[in-house]
This record gives sequence, structure tokens and C-alpha cells, in this order.
Amino acid sequence: MTVGQTAINLPWVEKYRPSKLDDLVSHDDIVKTINQFMKENQLPHLLFYGPPGTGKTSTILACAKQMYTPQQFNSMVLELNASDDRGIGIVRGQILSFASTRTIFKAGPKLIILDEADAMTNDAQNALRRSKLMIMLYEY
Repeated sequence: MTVGQTAINLPWVEKYRPSKLDDLVSHDDIVKTINQFMKENQLPHLLFYGPPGTGKTSTILACAKQMYTPQQFNSMVLELNASDDRGIGIVRGQILSFASTRTIFKAGPKLIILDEADAMTNDAQNALRRSKLMIMLYEY
């Protein structure tokens, strides 16, 4: 399978996911606020919540794609689906080791995205609060 064929076989939700914040639809105030934070290089810890399909994951991934080049993306962004990787071991191991390692590509903050963080165990959520590492996406 070639690179062109890989793009064709992607699910539509991935193939047509917005690649920059300005491509998002009907989140004008949120996009304006996040863009201002990024412009000032002061992106805070964020907690996105809402029902499924409202653009929480698309918003933060578009933000990440704006912050980092494609070469930097894998070394600067860790995306976990917290409903799969939900225990305290993931926080103590994978998340903290990712956050603490240096990268040769770019200085500055790394981005840790925890999709469906509401499915994490209480111990894991408490460990995250203590570590002060968070981008969490909650669904209700």
C-alpha cells in the first residue's frame, strides 16, 4: 500500500478532520480564545467537555497541528484514549516519562491529550492532578 492509498483508506472522521483551528465550524469564541493563548505562547491546561461529536478532539488536534510541524508532532504530542489506558500505571509510566523527556526538535511545552478522561480510575485522575499535566476531554 502506498502513501496515497493510505490516505484514501482513512475513515472520513480522520480524513476530513480540521488541520487548523480556523477550519473548525461553530466554535468561534473558543477558537478565538485558544488562538490568543497560542499567540501569546501561554496555552494553559485545558478541560474540554460536551456530548460526543461536538469537536473536542478535533479542536485540540487542530491546535497541536498548528503548534508543531509534522516532524515535531510525534515527539511533542501524546494522545491517549483514557478509556483504554485508564490506570494509575499509565500516569506514572507513559505520561510522566513522555512529559519528562527532552526532544531535539523543539523546546517548550509538550501536549498530552487524554481523550475520554472521565473513564480513568480515581487514582489515575488524582495522580494527574498532583502532576499538573493535563489536557482532558470529557464526554457527558
